[in-house]
Amino acid sequence: MVDSQLRAVTAIHGAEFESFVASTLYGQGWSVLHRALDWNSVIEFLEACGSLPEVLLCSTDLRGIDKEKLNDLATQGVRIFLFRNTEGFADEFPSSIPQPGSALELIGLVRGSIRSPLVRDSVVESRRLRAKVVGIASAHSSAGCTTLAINLASEISISGSRTLLIDAHAGSPSIAILLGEQGLHTARGFQQLAAGFWAIEVTQEKLSESLTLLDNALYEFDFIIIDLGAIYELAQVLSGRRWSGEVMVWTASHADELWVLSKSDPTGIHRLKKLVQDLNRNSMKPSITFIQSFTKSARRATSGDEAFLSTVKVLKPKALLRYPLDSRAAAAAQNSQETLFQSNEKSFLRKSIQGLSGEIGR
Repeated sequence: MVDSQLRAVTAIHGAEFESFVASTLYGQGWSVLHRALDWNSVIEFLEACGSLPEVLLCSTDLRGIDKEKLNDLATQGVRIFLFRNTEGFADEFPSSIPQPGSALELIGLVRGSIRSPLVRDSVVESRRLRAKVVGIASAHSSAGCTTLAINLASEISISGSRTLLIDAHAGSPSIAILLGEQGLHTARGFQQLAAGFWAIEVTQEKLSESLTLLDNALYEFDFIIIDLGAIYELAQVLSGRRWSGEVMVWTASHADELWVLSKSDPTGIHRLKKLVQDLNRNSMKPSITFIQSFTKSARRATSGDEAFLSTVKVLKPKALLRYPLDSRAAAAAQNSQETLFQSNEKSFLRKSIQGLSGEIGR
């Protein structure tokens, strides 16, 4: 999804950072109307332009910057991003924010602003982030992503935490089907599934509304579990040019952890190698944990175990976990459209996922 109608003006003192901001916006298909070198240039352009841009990105060290005029522009509907390059400007400009460290962070920041307009004044946002966000993805299809996401969210909610489960499978959303909650397809907000347990399904039709809800969910829930499904061509996904990649962009900007599942058979290892290469080339906020899925109990390491470890160690992951094969328990839960806790809380798979839930945040 390209924000082709978005118009921006940059007013940034540092040439290197300004070039980074402008090129990132250009790369997303946005229109950079003017690149001001000082505050007088900003005012002259805006007076001659006739209509205000949607976004103004400026720096605290811009020559002649006027706080009063900034506030005036904000009240007229312009989204103001006031970047500081040192903490020395924090007291003088309390609404300023640190310069983003990557294109992905900048994109996420601007997109979030367009969905939820920011009022940039001297009043500091009083709400505090509370949610721990974990994305669940896989290197290939049928790795157990959805079953793990559903039951991780279930286990966390059972422990007493407010938990949100997000179905971000663009091509084949299945949480509603697996839990018998058909209302998820059309719900315009969070749908409660059980005590302390909510869910939402992201669709193309509800995309903008859903992303705004996710921004708000950061303040409303203790944990957010996102079922991302299989990731292919990560760089294209993170470009934000396809609606189906928007939640992955949001995850890369906001999540604390990204759990990546893969089987250790030849096909799984092949797909995993490609994803690891892509992850190595594309920086993102969350720490990464790799999960070897559908493992069988064995006393000795197999060739698949060794190939899995060899493939992922280049990224120095936060943790390496194992997700067992228990097709009987998984099938029983699917047939009854229940979580593993509801279907058979004593099953090996349920106890294993219960153990995995304890790894979040360690």
